[in-house]
Amino acid sequence: MELHQLEYVVAVAKFQSFSRAAAEINISQSSLSQQIKKLENELGVKLFDRTRRTVKLTNAGSAFLHHAQKVLLEIKQSKSTIQEHLSVARGQIKLGVLPVIGHFRITSLLANFQKSFPGVKMEFREGECQQLLQMLMGARINAAFISETEENPHIETYRLIKDHVVLVSNALHPLASKPTVEISDLAGEKLILAHPHSGLYRNFVKACAEAGFEPDILFHCSQVETQLEFVRENLGVTILSSQVAARYPQHGLSMTKIVPEIPRRISLVTLKDAHQDPALNIFIKFTQNWVSDLKKNK
Repeated sequence: MELHQLEYVVAVAKFQSFSRAAAEINISQSSLSQQIKKLENELGVKLFDRTRRTVKLTNAGSAFLHHAQKVLLEIKQSKSTIQEHLSVARGQIKLGVLPVIGHFRITSLLANFQKSFPGVKMEFREGECQQLLQMLMGARINAAFISETEENPHIETYRLIKDHVVLVSNALHPLASKPTVEISDLAGEKLILAHPHSGLYRNFVKACAEAGFEPDILFHCSQVETQLEFVRENLGVTILSSQVAARYPQHGLSMTKIVPEIPRRISLVTLKDAHQDPALNIFIKFTQNWVSDLKKNK
């Protein structure tokens, strides 16, 4: 049994005609008939019932067709996988990243990927969520790790890490003694917030609007360290993703969960047709496996 014979069986079954199948696979009808007959003799069964007008699969032929299609599909997938691995030897990925990705261990992911695929050249563009999305839509980057997404028919989203927002206040602040803080409790507070282009800012402002108030923003600050130093000085309070807040010394500070919960999620986003790039396709699969392993080891 030879591989091309499986392809011939699939073609004849598809067209129910030796002449049309022969034209499709670009061989003579007589050669096609001979190869099918040779296969039938080898198997000891008829695969097709032939008349002057029709060609139909026998019961044995239908069973054989199922396996032939499966074998051909697996071979195609195997070739595709090998081609992907060969392609990444000279691949390139332009990746957008948030300033806080290190707090979510994304830097570890990137380092592991680079060690596993040293032939892939990686370039990074740092920015806030909206800036990264604009870069992605403008094809200036191939993918981005962001913390906030909206429905977009052109974007593929791979959900990775779940988190939630917490209030960070001075340890002597009245809200610091509470086990949880209602979002409405922040209506009269001076807030030191992240950049307006960030997903964190957009999520929080949306939650405030749903609670019926507009936040009193003292100023915006892109650096987490600077936000926390102002909070230590009791100039105001801030909000951060819990995993980000937990990475900083808590001396003089209090971290309190906000209710109702304001969810945060780190996602990898690409354009819909990004899987056509072999190097990026490998990176997407590597990222999904890495996150899966991370969850198992928690």
